[in-house]
Amino acid sequence: MREETADWSARLSAWRLSGKSGAAWCRDNGIGYYQFIYWRDKLQQSRRRVRTGHFVPLTLAATPVRLECNGVFLQVTSGFDPVLLREIVSALRES
Repeated sequence: MREETADWSARLSAWRLSGKSGAAWCRDNGIGYYQFIYWRDKLQQSRRRVRTGHFVPLTLAATPVRLECNGVFLQVTSGFDPVLLREIVSALRES
């Protein structure tokens, strides 16, 4: 189950980065829309269980990486400035 969850997490990240609707992305990638909805909802629920305000370990396989937290999107590419990222996160916490 972990491997399937990881696969779907990667697929959903690719979908988010595509900028396409879920239905269009599924058509383009040969994935059943109802299966897509199931996994999108399942992984969103598991993310909600993560306590807010805590960082989770992250291993970057490829960049850019698009982060989303409470409706705020942030895209990070290789060679990013970690100090600037901390400042941005800090500013988001204060707002």
